[in-house]
Parts: sequence; C-alpha cells; structure tokens
Amino acid sequence: MRIQLYNRGTAQGKKLLSDLDEVCHRLQLDFDPEFINDMGKVYSRGLTGDTILLINNEVALIDKYPDQKELEAIIQDYL
Repeated sequence: MRIQLYNRGTAQGKKLLSDLDEVCHRLQLDFDPEFINDMGKVYSRGLTGDTILLINNEVALIDKYPDQKELEAIIQDYL
C-alpha cells in the first residue's frame, strides 16, 4: 500500500499527516505515509486542491480533513 499526502505545508495538512501516522501505526501497517510539497505532480493529473490524499495512486480525499476514525475506515477500504 502506498499513501501519499500532497500539501503545501498548511496546518490542516500537517495535522492530517500526524493522524495518518497514528492510524497506520494502530493498524500495524509497515509503511509510513509520504508527505509531498510538490503539488505540480497532482495538478498535472488534473487534480486541484490544497490537500490531496492518494492511496495506491487513487484519489481518497481532496480538501477534506476527517478524524482518525474516518481515516481508519478509508485506509481499511484499500487493504
């Protein structure tokens, strides 16, 4: 599984990354989410937003900041 969080470094994006780290640890996943500041990569795919979460190269969230329980459910959908 590959989790990529594209964000320009906003406070909401950093909190989402922290929550993702905690959820991955709780689920005992053996990888860490990637935090990427280069928004050009997702913009070139036609995606726009301040925060974009990709899981296995599929869009999971755009400019949404769910709590840890919701994040866990989203990640489990990709397991």
